[in-house]
Order: sequence, then structure tokens, then C-alpha cells
Amino acid sequence: MPLLHPKLVQFPIALAFSAMGMQVLGMVFKKETWRAAAWLMFVLATLALPVVALSGWLEADRLHLHHPVLEEHKWYAFTATGSSLAALIVLWFLKSRNSKLFQLLFLAALLGICFLLFSAGREGGEMVFEYGVGVSR
Repeated sequence: MPLLHPKLVQFPIALAFSAMGMQVLGMVFKKETWRAAAWLMFVLATLALPVVALSGWLEADRLHLHHPVLEEHKWYAFTATGSSLAALIVLWFLKSRNSKLFQLLFLAALLGICFLLFSAGREGGEMVFEYGVGVSR
């Protein structure tokens, strides 16, 4: 059975980093449409993250993978997923109240989530390319 997680993982990462870039550019150039695009990308990334995290968890379990780097990877990935979901809920309620406060909190959330996703990706890459976890037979 082919692995699904490596095929899915790129989407929420690309969406989150693109959202951060669009948010920064939208704030700098005062473009509401860019900030709206950033919000949509963030929502899509947040909805995709649980699916991607679950696919990785199930595949690691199915392959009986146990490795210290995998544990680090899982910690960053699940923390990013939980943080993203929590941020989505909080920001959803703040979205219409104070635009300036919302924009700053949204950017701060994106920075934190992108840091966690970057860290998860770094650990995942190390696990696969340095140790061959999940690819060695």
C-alpha cells in the first residue's frame, strides 16, 4: 500500500507559508484582497492539517516505526495542528471586531504556526533522508 502522508504533507505547509507571505504583503501594501487571500489559505491549511497529521500517525503505526526523530516530528506536527485549530477558532471570533488587532494577531499566529511546520518538516526530512525511516526495507 503506497504511503499517503508524503504526498499530502506539502499542501498545508505551502498554504501556511503562502498565507504568511500574503498577510505581510497585504499589511505592507494595505491590500484587503491580499489579506483576505491569506485568511482563506490559512483556513484551508488548518482544515488540511488534521488529515495530514492523522495520515502520518496511522502510517507510522502501520509500518511499526519507532525513532527519536519521529517523536520530535510528531510533536511539532501535532502542536502545529492544534495551534492552527485553536488560532482559527479564536481568530474567527475576532475577525469582525478590531481589524488592526486581528491583522496583528493573525500574523503572529501565522509566524508561530509556520515555525512549527518548518520544524516538523526539518525533522521529517532528517528522519527520511538521513535515517531512511519509512523508506528502508
